[in-house]
Amino acid sequence: MITATLFQWVKLKQDVPNTPVKKGDTGVVLDPLHPTRKQPESGYTLEVFKDGETLDVIAVPISWVTPLPEIWGDSQYSSTDIQEKSLH
Repeated sequence: MITATLFQWVKLKQDVPNTPVKKGDTGVVLDPLHPTRKQPESGYTLEVFKDGETLDVIAVPISWVTPLPEIWGDSQYSSTDIQEKSLH
């Protein structure tokens, strides 16, 4: 399984229950999460964006996301560019 680094953009593979986050939304990795007794899979805390605005901050298992090649803060990309690219 390919893992993402801090501030790397990722695309959600599925809807996140009890949040406005849907399959195909994009977010930035804020923090890696270690496995616990309740959640045996490692995960990420993500800030998810929609139309250039923060939609939500969530925690999901690694298997729920696909890493994208872009890193947040890279001057050649904006959150809108990332969302448009992830649709293709």
